[in-house]
Amino acid sequence: MNKPQPGRGHGGFTLIEMIVVMALMIILLLFAVPALLTSMRQGKIRGTATETATLMRLARLEAIKRSCTSIVRIAEAVDANPAHVEGFPDCDGDGLADANKPTLGSFPLPNGVHFLAPPNLAAEDSVGGLSTDPNPDGDANVAIFQPDGSIRDIGGFRFGDDAGNFLEVWVAPAATARIEIHKCRACTDATDRTDWYAAGEGGEAWQWK
Repeated sequence: MNKPQPGRGHGGFTLIEMIVVMALMIILLLFAVPALLTSMRQGKIRGTATETATLMRLARLEAIKRSCTSIVRIAEAVDANPAHVEGFPDCDGDGLADANKPTLGSFPLPNGVHFLAPPNLAAEDSVGGLSTDPNPDGDANVAIFQPDGSIRDIGGFRFGDDAGNFLEVWVAPAATARIEIHKCRACTDATDRTDWYAAGEGGEAWQWK
């Protein structure tokens, strides 16, 4: 009869091995968590800017299709209604959504993303350029797309997060209403157009905080 061989056989991990594995996992998490948080912040603000750009393109196409103006504007939080971006056709030119036509879309800002421009311009003050809302009770600085596909006045909406990242959705020139997403470098003066640049412009990648 064969004698049993010495050793651990089919035993499990030792306590020391488990402690070593847990320590390695904690170290990996310490490195991964900051990168994960940055990625989550980046995803939120980039998603907001992308949705806004998509809504603007839709508004422009709708203006051409219906041969009437379309509007995209920001709306601050009021009571139970969160801050959001909305778009709608405005064929009667009163600055309000036409009752007999569906809205183009509306989406709330995610947690941690605000209507914000550098250094600390909030809400309506964060908007660059654009037009005065034709509705007397409405907000100023709205994007008004004309039936020929142009925008009434160039400009854009800006978004910031709690870490100090800023993006803008800018429409220019007026005739072609090209819509681009830009990020700022120094982020000290929102009116400095040289500080805003598209991703990859001049071979420069966006840097995130």
